[in-house]
Amino acid sequence: MTQLVITAVGPDKPGIVGEISSRIHSAGGNILDSRMVNLRGQFSLMALIEVDEASTDDLNKDLSQIGQRLGLVLNIIPQINPSPPAEGLRYRLKTYSADQPGIVARLTGLLRSFGINIEELSAWQESAPFAGHPIFLCEIYVTVPSKVSLSTLRSELNRLCDELNCDLDLEPFTSG
Repeated sequence: MTQLVITAVGPDKPGIVGEISSRIHSAGGNILDSRMVNLRGQFSLMALIEVDEASTDDLNKDLSQIGQRLGLVLNIIPQINPSPPAEGLRYRLKTYSADQPGIVARLTGLLRSFGINIEELSAWQESAPFAGHPIFLCEIYVTVPSKVSLSTLRSELNRLCDELNCDLDLEPFTSG
């Protein structure tokens, strides 16, 4: 079995997920991990699949044709020597604030300075009639190396969030 990373981006329309997943299934493939989202009219997919090596050429050809027909920019990349999972404790960081440029850049820059690995990041605006303007939410799943002092990390995150005028939650996270 071989693993492939599939990415696709293009105009959203009904049936994209069904077409791609059906073709993977008919090739004997299995979706191991995926993220799919409609970003204000643009569909985006990232998926890690596993398929028999003998089926990869036909699957590549079929998925490329599906991508062209649906107007998607679709890439298929072999997963060669995947990195081992980051070592450390898993946390979920969530912030809430009025939207302003630089929130994600400043949060991720701070995390990078501590050597913290970002496993997943989602950010979005949400209507907040009570606030009079949309609020911006950012949810980041991270792996904090054991050498990082959690009290120092919390202190620096609180300092940054005070500068950005945002609230934050940092809590341990265990999947499953």
